[in-house]
Amino acid sequence: MRLALATFLAALLLVRCDLAERGPQQELVVEAFLETGRPLPTVTLRTIQPRGAPVDSTEDAATGANVILSLDGTSYAYRAVPGAPGQYAAPDDSLRIPTNVPFALTVAWNDERAQARGWTPPPIAIETVCLQIPDDPVQAVLVDSVRRDSLDIPAEQGYIYPIDVTVTWPVDRGAPGPDPVDDSTYWVRGQLRPSAQFSSRVVDFFLQPAEVREEARFRRQDGRHHWTGVYAVPVDSADAPLPEHRLTTTLVRGDDAFADFAASRTDPGRREPTSNVEGGLGIATAVALDSLRRRVTPGVPACVSP
Repeated sequence: MRLALATFLAALLLVRCDLAERGPQQELVVEAFLETGRPLPTVTLRTIQPRGAPVDSTEDAATGANVILSLDGTSYAYRAVPGAPGQYAAPDDSLRIPTNVPFALTVAWNDERAQARGWTPPPIAIETVCLQIPDDPVQAVLVDSVRRDSLDIPAEQGYIYPIDVTVTWPVDRGAPGPDPVDDSTYWVRGQLRPSAQFSSRVVDFFLQPAEVREEARFRRQDGRHHWTGVYAVPVDSADAPLPEHRLTTTLVRGDDAFADFAASRTDPGRREPTSNVEGGLGIATAVALDSLRRRVTPGVPACVSP
């Protein structure tokens, strides 16, 4: 069944910017994701915090702000959410975000003014999710850490089932927008989230549970885009069967601001993801989402559709 991607948005909304020392002027951090076909989003406003500040602290909440969302020429004045400092809600939760319209988010707080603009993408819909599961597990070297002071590399032998997952979705033929062209306007992030947790510094290098790419660069066949990701499930021995688990496959379509954010949020060399907010930090962009969850057990059908 399809899932509302609350967990995905929650992960993205955990953006937090920090500095080694608080500067004389606080800077605003904006977090907002407009999802095609969904209600107007909650807007989160925070301020830059010193390094080491508690993640769950509300001291960084930017209260008393004036928040305006303009959507296809209509402006909506947001209001502060009672009991949730830094959270601002739309005046009407019955409104839905349309496809291929411009938006602008404007925030005025103290003497600062932040703004972000963009277009809402067309919906994205998963057509099929196909699994390729090996008959037997393969042996893998699981390296937990590397000691640089010697040649002794702590490692152990283990076994995994590497599972290829191919996702297909229709090719978008083009729609009105800032540049009325085909899906080369958009970027797509594919992601595999298995319930069976696994991590290895060596094996992870060969896996691909997530990827961000220009949509036009995904393989096309029979009017569909194709993306193949790979994840692994660990087992105890060479003859162990594949453990039952659940797999959530997610597709997210967005513009280049979304792509920059999604690609940079896992970059260990960055303190914070790439921002598209003028006059502040953070992210305010529009996306289209779809997901499919399925149970994976030995002998399950290779392909399923929503």
